[in-house]
Amino acid sequence: MNIETIYPFKNKLFIGSSSGMFIYDISSSGNPVKQGSFSHVVSCDPVIADDDYAYVTLRSGNSCNGFTNQMEVLDITNINNPSLVKTYPLTNPHGLSKDGNLLFICDGADGLKIYDAKNVSDIKLLKTIDGFIAYDVIAMNGVALVVSTDGLYQYSYGDVNDIQLLSKIQLTK
Repeated sequence: MNIETIYPFKNKLFIGSSSGMFIYDISSSGNPVKQGSFSHVVSCDPVIADDDYAYVTLRSGNSCNGFTNQMEVLDITNINNPSLVKTYPLTNPHGLSKDGNLLFICDGADGLKIYDAKNVSDIKLLKTIDGFIAYDVIAMNGVALVVSTDGLYQYSYGDVNDIQLLSKIQLTK
């Protein structure tokens, strides 16, 4: 399946692969059961989810042979049959994270983008932090850890209008 991402949420595993997103029920220990899937064009596929939606980024320029750069929002209220809500164009999206209504997307050379995702049919860009190549992010409790080609960044986003760099661990080759 060329798996790129495994995202646990409650008693489910959301698996992002080069051909789609797969949802497994893991409520029975040691016995995952496939519940649903959503196919997309061949592309690398990081995925996250909340109670009602899954957020999938697809990107080009990689070993997954993708040719599109976008985020798909999927309605997962019917877990057995996820459906596309909306597609948002991006530059070269990689990892993503969500904390409440804030959606964080690492958009490659365009840096970290922070969105208001309260209304998934009308997600709004709130802030872009650029100047680095962003690959992955974990956002939780007002702090975002961002992986880049040159280091690990830590940002405070308690006030989304005044996001602060807390620290950076420099990486050298």
